[in-house]
Amino acid sequence: MSEFQKIDEDDYFRLNDIFCIWLMKKENTHFEDLSYKDAKKKFKKFCKRYNKQKLDPLYYEHDKLIEKYQSDIQSKHKWNFR
Repeated sequence: MSEFQKIDEDDYFRLNDIFCIWLMKKENTHFEDLSYKDAKKKFKKFCKRYNKQKLDPLYYEHDKLIEKYQSDIQSKHKWNFR
């Protein structure tokens, strides 16, 4: 595990991929379905759990987590190109 660093609301954009994965896996919610206000509220909850190290250890290995779930963090919208 890489060196643990606490996060806060200032990390909202920097950790968006990790947050999106957490939303899908733990909250059964897609980021794009949330209003900005609701997303910020859920990010606060995510920060608290992250900082207490209550998440699966993979969440602290950002590159590995993103690699594992890259296809899941794509938009859920299905494009219909012809």
